Amino acid sequence: MGQFHLDPQNRVVIDDYDALPPFASFLPGIAGPLGIPMWAFYVNRGQAIASFGVESKDAPIMEFQPANKAYQTVAYTGFRTFIKVRDAAGERYYEPFSAGVSSSSPAHLLRGGASEMREPRRMIISANELELEETSAVHGLRTNVLYFTLPGEPFAALVRQVTVTNTGTGPITLELLDGLPCIVPFGINDDLLKKMSRTAEAWMSVTNLEHGIPFYRVQASVGDEAEVGSVEAGNFYLSLTERPDLSDLVLFVDPTCVFGTNTALSFPDRFLAQPLAEMQAQRQITVGRTPCAMCGATAALAPGETVTLQAITGHAGEVAILNRERARLAQGATMAAKRAEAQALALDLTDPIATLTADARFDAYCRQCLLDNTLRGGWPVQLGGHIYHLYGRKHGDLERDYNAFYLAPEFYPQGNANYRDVAQNRRSDVLLNPATGDFDVLAFLGLIQADGYNPLVVNGSRFTVPAGRQASLLALVDRGEALRPLLSQPFTPGGLLQGIAKGEIGLAVSPQEFIGAVLTQADATFEATFGEGYWVDHWIYNLDLLDAYLAVYPDRKDELLYGGAVVPYFDSPAFVQPRKGKTVLAGPGKVRQYGAVIVDEEKAALIASRCQTPNLARTAHGRGEVFRTTVFGKLLGLALIKFSTLDPLGMGIEMDAGKPGWCDALNGLPGLFGSSMSETYELLRLLQFLLAEVTAGGEAAAPLGTVSGRTVSLPVELADLLRQLVTQLTAYHSAFDAERDFSYWDAVADAREAYRDRVRLGFDGRTETIAFVTLAPVLRAFRDKVAAGIAMAEALTGDVPPTYFTYEVQDYEALLDANGRPLTDDHGRPTVRVKRFSQHVLPAFLEGPMHALKTRNDVAGARALHQQIRASALYDHKLGMYKTNVSLAACSPEIGRLRAFTPGWLENESVFLHMAYKYLLEMLRAELYDEFFTDLRRGLIPFLDPQTYGRSPLENSSFLVSSAHPDDSLHGRGFVARLTGAAAEFLSLWSLMMAGPRPFAVHDGELCLAFKPALPDWLFREDGTLTFTFLGQCQVTYHKSQPLGDGGQVIAVTLHLADGDQLSLPGSVIGAPYAAMVRNGEIRRIEMYLE
Repeated sequence: MGQFHLDPQNRVVIDDYDALPPFASFLPGIAGPLGIPMWAFYVNRGQAIASFGVESKDAPIMEFQPANKAYQTVAYTGFRTFIKVRDAAGERYYEPFSAGVSSSSPAHLLRGGASEMREPRRMIISANELELEETSAVHGLRTNVLYFTLPGEPFAALVRQVTVTNTGTGPITLELLDGLPCIVPFGINDDLLKKMSRTAEAWMSVTNLEHGIPFYRVQASVGDEAEVGSVEAGNFYLSLTERPDLSDLVLFVDPTCVFGTNTALSFPDRFLAQPLAEMQAQRQITVGRTPCAMCGATAALAPGETVTLQAITGHAGEVAILNRERARLAQGATMAAKRAEAQALALDLTDPIATLTADARFDAYCRQCLLDNTLRGGWPVQLGGHIYHLYGRKHGDLERDYNAFYLAPEFYPQGNANYRDVAQNRRSDVLLNPATGDFDVLAFLGLIQADGYNPLVVNGSRFTVPAGRQASLLALVDRGEALRPLLSQPFTPGGLLQGIAKGEIGLAVSPQEFIGAVLTQADATFEATFGEGYWVDHWIYNLDLLDAYLAVYPDRKDELLYGGAVVPYFDSPAFVQPRKGKTVLAGPGKVRQYGAVIVDEEKAALIASRCQTPNLARTAHGRGEVFRTTVFGKLLGLALIKFSTLDPLGMGIEMDAGKPGWCDALNGLPGLFGSSMSETYELLRLLQFLLAEVTAGGEAAAPLGTVSGRTVSLPVELADLLRQLVTQLTAYHSAFDAERDFSYWDAVADAREAYRDRVRLGFDGRTETIAFVTLAPVLRAFRDKVAAGIAMAEALTGDVPPTYFTYEVQDYEALLDANGRPLTDDHGRPTVRVKRFSQHVLPAFLEGPMHALKTRNDVAGARALHQQIRASALYDHKLGMYKTNVSLAACSPEIGRLRAFTPGWLENESVFLHMAYKYLLEMLRAELYDEFFTDLRRGLIPFLDPQTYGRSPLENSSFLVSSAHPDDSLHGRGFVARLTGAAAEFLSLWSLMMAGPRPFAVHDGELCLAFKPALPDWLFREDGTLTFTFLGQCQVTYHKSQPLGDGGQVIAVTLHLADGDQLSLPGSVIGAPYAAMVRNGEIRRIEMYLE
C-alpha cells in the first residue's frame, strides 16, 4: 500500500499512489489578480490530471468526467508519455505511469501481458502544484512530471513539465512522445460531449500549426438555430524545450498519426512501428475528428543527463495573443519565474494564518484550510475603497459532479456560490483581514428578503460609475467616449478590462491603477439570483458574521446597528404560497405540503422593468425608491418573521418554503410539514441579542406607546405583524384548552401570510417608530415562548435533543370555490385546510444538539449535554468521531434522499466533516477543554491515519465513511474533496484556540485587547513557544515554562513597536492606544508569557 509523509517543504508525499484506493482532488486554479483562472482536477491514477478547462464544465480542454469514470479513463485519455529507449542492449518501449504495464518487456512482448514488477511511483502534493515521479531501474530512467496553473497572463493554461533522467551507467538515445491523446476544441459543451460527441466532431478544427501553437476550436457555433455565430476563442497547445538540440519538436494533432487504428488508445501503434522522423512525414487531418495534442523529440543522454519537455495547454480569447507571446513563453527563465509566481501566490494567500507549533502537520493544515476556504468563499481585497472577493467559486469537482461550478475567465476573478456556503466561508474574513470591516455583515443581511428568506445564488459584487463621476476616468484612456457605456452598465473589474481590450481602448496607466481609480468613483451592489427554493437555515449565518465583526470592532457596534438606514431588502420573483395554495391531498388520506414556492409573474415583470438595482425592494409597492433600514431594524424584522414561523407545537421552525435546512438531503421534510430545532436555537440567540440591546440602559418596561430613549423604525407592515404576534401570544397565554397550540399556530400563520401578501410587490413606504422601552417586554415574551418550546422539545427525548420533526395531518377539510367545487393546485391535486396535526420526532441528528450547545450558559450544562451525545449512537467509537445522525432505518423514504443512501455514506450516518467540526467548535466555545482536546486528536484531519483516510492528510473531505457502512474496508476513508464548510469551522476553531472568543473589548470607553488562548501543551515546541498570525498581520508568540492545564493565562506582554522599541506590559490586557495600533497593523509582533 502507498505510504504518506510530509517532506521538509511540508508537501504531502504519497509513495505508490496508484496502489491506493482511488481518490480525487484538484489544483486551486488561481492565477492572481491579473491572471485567468483554470479548473484542473486530478486523481491518483495514471498521470493524474483527469479533466481541466476554463469557466465551467461547458468549456473543457479535457472532458469533465465524474470521479468514478475518471478513475477508469485517465490512464488512457489523460496525459501520456511514450518512450523508446536505445542502448547497447537494443531497443525497448516504456510508458511511465502506465495503467497496464510498468515492465521491462521489449516492445514486441507488450501485448503478452503485464509484468508482475511495478516501478516505484510517487505523487507529491503542494499548495499550488502537483508532481509525479516514476523510477525504472530496468530502463535506467527516472520520469518526473510537474503541473501548475499559469499565473499572471491574459490566458488560462496548465503548465506541464516532463523531465526524463538517465539513471543508468551508459549512454542512451530516446525517442519521446508526450501529451494529450484527446483534446476538446473550444465550443463543444459538456452536454454535447456526453450525448452527441460523434456528431460534434463535424464542427471541430485545428489551426495555427504554422506558428507551432495548434489552436483548437469549432468552425462555427454548434447548434440548430437560425443565428449562427463565429468563434474566435480557442484552446491551444504550446510545447517547448530548453535543449538547443531539441529546438524542432514534432507536433501531432491527428491521433491516427500516433495510435493508428488503436482507438482504445492502449498503445501508440504508429509510434511503436515507426521512428519519429517517418511519423512526422505523415499527413495530418485537422478537421472532422477529435484531435490530440502531443509533441515528440529525440535526445541522446549521457548518464545523469536529463531532457525536459514543457507544454502549456490552455485557452485564449484569440490566437493572435499566443503568437505574439510565443517567443517570451519559450524562454526557459519565463516558466521558472511563472512557477515561482504560482508558489508565491499560494504562500501569500495563506500567510494570514501562518502558524508554528510542535506539529508540522497542524501548521500545514492551517494553511490548506485557509486556501480551500478562499476557493469557496473568496479572499477579501481592497479595490478603490471597496471590498472585493477574489478566487471564490461554487464547490464542484469530480465527486461533486452535480454542481454547476463557475470560475469567471477574467482578471480579478470571482465565481458564483450559494448563500449558505459563502456566508459561512466569510465568517473569518474580518478576523484574518480586519480591513474587511462590516462588508460581509451588510452584504449578506442585505440579501434577506421581506419574507425572511434569501436568494440561493450569490453572484458577488458589481459596480457602476454615475455619469457625474466619469470625467476623471475618461482622461485615463485614449478613447473616452468608448469607455463611457462600459462604466454606466454593471461591471466587474475583470469584465471592464475585457471590454476595454475588445473595444481596443488604450490605457494611459497600468490596469491596476486604472481599476483602482475607477472603483474609487464607483457605486457597488452585491448581487444574487433566486436559484431554487428557500432554505430555512440560511439566515442564521448572519449571526456568526455579526459575532465575528464585534470580536474585532466592539467599539463600532452602535455605529453598525444604528448608524443609518443602509441595509436593503432583496427582491425576488419567487413567492412563498400561503397554506391554501400548497397544502394538497396527494393521495387517499395523504396530505402534503407541495409546490410551496412559485414564480410570481407580476413580480418578475416589475423587477425586469427596473433600470438599476432591479433586485432591491422598493417603496410604493415596488414602484418607488429602494427601501433601506438599519442593521438593528433588519435583525428585528427577521426575528419577527422567524418567530411567526414556529411549528404547530411551538418547537421547530417550519420548512414552509419547499427546502429543508443545513442537511440538504432531507429534501422530503418540507412536504411532510417538517420543522427544525436548529433554527429555533438560533432564533433564541437572536432574540437574546436584541433584548440585550433594548435593555442595555437598564430601562424598565413602559406602557405601550411610550417613547423613551432609543427607537427603531419598522415598515408599517412589520409593525402590524408585531402587534398581531403580541395579540396572539397574549391570547395563547390566556387559553388553557387542548387546542391552544394549534389555534395559536393557525392564527399566527394567518398573520404571517397576510404580511407576506402585503409586501409581495414591495413596501408601502411608511414606517413606524417603536421605542426600545416598548420592545423590551415584547422581546422577553417572544424569548420565553421560544425557550418554552425548546424545553418541551428536549423533554420529548430526555437525552439527546431532537433536531427534526414531521407533522402528520390527522384531520382536514377540502377547500371549495364559490360554486362548491374542490379547489386544486397546478397539478390537479385538491387543496385542503388542516384542522389537526400529530407530531413525529426523527431519530437523533448531531445538528440540533450542536446548536443547543451554543445556548448552554454554564460549563456544567454544556458538559452534561456533551456526555449525552458522547453516550449516544451519534458517536462512532471505532473512528472516535461524530456521525451526522443515528440509524434512519425506521423512517419513511419520504423524509429525503439520504434515507435511500447506504448507512455511513454521504449524509446518511456518515461522519459529515462540516457538522463534526461544528460540534468540535461548540465544545471549545463551551470551554470543555479536556473533552475538546481528546476529540481533536482523534477527529482533526491531520491527526488521522492517512492510510485509513486514503488521501492527503492536509485536505478535508466532505464526509468520512462511518462504521455504520456494511463495507468495513471503507471505514474512516474520506470522500468528496476539500471545498467543504469544514474549512470555515476550522478557521473559527483555530482563532478561538489562538486568541480566544472576543479578543477586543471596550472597557471604560477605551478599546482593549486581551488574549484568552486555549492551547494544549503538546502543541508547544521544545523551546516552549507557539507562534501564530493575529488578524493576518501581527506575529504573536506565546512562551510557556510549565504545563498549562486548560490553555494557560497571559501574565505579561511585550509589544514590538514599528520604530524598533519594545513595550512591556504586566497582566493580560493591552489597553489604549496600543489595542487600536495592533488592529490597524501598526504593531507587527507581540510576545505573550503564559502560566
